[in-house]
Amino acid sequence: MSEREVDPFIDEIAAELKRPVRFDSSFESRVMAEIDPSFGALPFEQKRSTPWILRPRTFYVSPLAGFAVAAGLVAIITMSVMRTVPNTELAAAPSVQPQEPLESQIVQVRDVAPVPPMEYAEPFTFVDSTAKSVAVVGSFNGWDTSKNVLTRSADGVWTTNVMLTPGRYEYQIVVDGKWIADPGAQQTASSEFGAANSVLIVAPR
Repeated sequence: MSEREVDPFIDEIAAELKRPVRFDSSFESRVMAEIDPSFGALPFEQKRSTPWILRPRTFYVSPLAGFAVAAGLVAIITMSVMRTVPNTELAAAPSVQPQEPLESQIVQVRDVAPVPPMEYAEPFTFVDSTAKSVAVVGSFNGWDTSKNVLTRSADGVWTTNVMLTPGRYEYQIVVDGKWIADPGAQQTASSEFGAANSVLIVAPR
């Protein structure tokens, strides 16, 4: 059906709805007489005693007006259904449940081993061209004469390197079995054995 064919139909419905409905004074009696022949007109006194709002009335609605009312009701119901569809779909959507992480996604934190302190090669030097053996003993090697033995060069200089971490150490030089303080030490400290101990300070570098 084209737009030109629909417009006259709508105009005809609108004109029918705008047309006033008029009833004469005997309309009610004639309608009731057609329905029930035994019904007669109400006496004048009964009409006056019965309120106007409570009196029965019958209205005539044309087929076109009834069609227009039915079409309006269908349109209202259709719009209501269309508005409720999104809410229905939203309510029917499954809820998302939180998932526990997979074992492959769990990162295990292992204990990290402590980093050992840095060690430095500390040189020990002693000069004695007549000595047969020279060693260094101290708090860094348990005062053991066999752990750090010095090596003699051609000009009678004895040298060695000892790996030490930063700290304060006390030590002595052992020359042919005799324990003596290091002549080149910058500091000394008293010893319970009588002879003074030499002091070495190793600083971080």
